[in-house]
Amino acid sequence: MLVSGIKKHNSMRYLSVVIILFLLNSCQKNEYAMGTIIKEGPTYETGPVLPELRNVQNDTAIVVLYPNARVFYLDMKMKKSELYTKMIQSAEKNNLPVRARIFERTANPGGEEISEIYPPTAKDIENFKASMHP
Repeated sequence: MLVSGIKKHNSMRYLSVVIILFLLNSCQKNEYAMGTIIKEGPTYETGPVLPELRNVQNDTAIVVLYPNARVFYLDMKMKKSELYTKMIQSAEKNNLPVRARIFERTANPGGEEISEIYPPTAKDIENFKASMHP
């Protein structure tokens, strides 16, 4: 009886250790999900465009960059993706253009992937405002 009690105690200890290790492993930060992925590849610049953030679902933001007649997407797992969505929202709110870089990859049905969003130049803003007032 004493031997079976010791075996039971040891097996419970091992089970506890396994459970703790499993929990610690599952609590580690997943860099891919935390917006730290850096993607590289050839890109092209759109020039000044008016952005519209259509939808953010799971790990993808759907973006329209006017006057382009295409849908683009932003991988929310990518580094600085939250900054880019905030820039898009600010540009929408203030009715201002942004500049964008798009990966040169074969377009898929979900659209082309945005590599970077960055502020327009002073000349871009001047031209945009001039075009808004006839």
